[in-house]
Amino acid sequence: MKNQTPKIFFSSALLVGSCLFLILNLGSCGSKDTYLFWSDGLVGVISGAVWASQGKGNFQGSVLRGGDSLPASTVECPELINAEDNLADCLEFSNDKITTNPGANLRRYFGLCQFPGLKRSPWWRTYHRIQFPSQAVCEAIRGSSGGLTTANIASNSLVGQTIKINFGLGANADEQNIFFSQKGLVQYLWTDFPTGFLESKIGGMDVTFTAANERKINIQGVQVKNFIPNNEEINNPVDLYVDIASLGAGQVLKLISDKTISSIEAGDRMFERTEADLDFQWGESHPMVVKFSGTTPVILAGGKIRTQYNSKGSLSLTTISEDLRFEDPNCCWPTQGKITTQFNTLYVLPTVRRKNFDTEEVVFKSTCGEVSLIQSGASAGDEIGERPITLDQCF
Repeated sequence: MKNQTPKIFFSSALLVGSCLFLILNLGSCGSKDTYLFWSDGLVGVISGAVWASQGKGNFQGSVLRGGDSLPASTVECPELINAEDNLADCLEFSNDKITTNPGANLRRYFGLCQFPGLKRSPWWRTYHRIQFPSQAVCEAIRGSSGGLTTANIASNSLVGQTIKINFGLGANADEQNIFFSQKGLVQYLWTDFPTGFLESKIGGMDVTFTAANERKINIQGVQVKNFIPNNEEINNPVDLYVDIASLGAGQVLKLISDKTISSIEAGDRMFERTEADLDFQWGESHPMVVKFSGTTPVILAGGKIRTQYNSKGSLSLTTISEDLRFEDPNCCWPTQGKITTQFNTLYVLPTVRRKNFDTEEVVFKSTCGEVSLIQSGASAGDEIGERPITLDQCF
């Protein structure tokens, strides 16, 4: 449907056994625990933003964990950067829509494909658009062997420049971007439609190269909506996609989660003061800063990200409280570091074990996809002890 078609970015949960009830009520759980994990989608966005800003893109070297394998696709997803691939074109973006004219936007298309070498790889049908400063730079990066490497950033004079990363071809396009993961779970993503129950956000991710080995990432606006199929017997992406295309998403899928994620920028309403019952403006920007230690990307502590839980009426602020280090080149997530999420007490608070909580800490472990989760309550005695969670998917 024109102007209403969702776009996909990342997954949040695995539908297995007792997780189903929890997912229907919020949208996530871990394979080692059935407690609700509210920051799961945010972790996917943080990791995806780092991989999307370097190398050959956010899918390179990703290890997907947990759950049953989907049926094997006969189509392998191509690399993000590949000069021989006619599905990677440098095209013009005009009047909120990609065109067929040559231009500065690297248009990428994945059509119901899986990435090779990943036993639990999801299926993708999605468009990915990177806006470069010029067509010449777009063509140079597209034709390179390494993509957005330190050497290519320097040689193409990208230091001091900003690229924009979006999913979808524009608000006027007719494409349908879908991500199918385990047990029929379906995700859509918007970056080119304004969303947010409290404040409207739009625009994907801005990546500014402050040095050849350092970049600043501002998430302008990403909306993630997660669904499960009404017919639980359908878990083949081809069959499910045919039903969605012919009957419409509303007849085939049930919404389980809806989030709008964005970085904190100067002037944004960051949080509300409970004691004064007033909100206040934040005077500074807090982007994610990614610096390379050799070939290891490290997100430096201090970045702040805001999540609007549109279907729940909740609001949170996440701080990268310890450097996030991506030590394992074959893992999509950090293997060291911590993020801390605070939920605004003036809005709906999340619950676990029938108790409200307002703080969630995620500590990344050295084993790929393993984290420790700590949720503490708005009142004394509500702390939920530290427990292991296994992350299921990454983008």
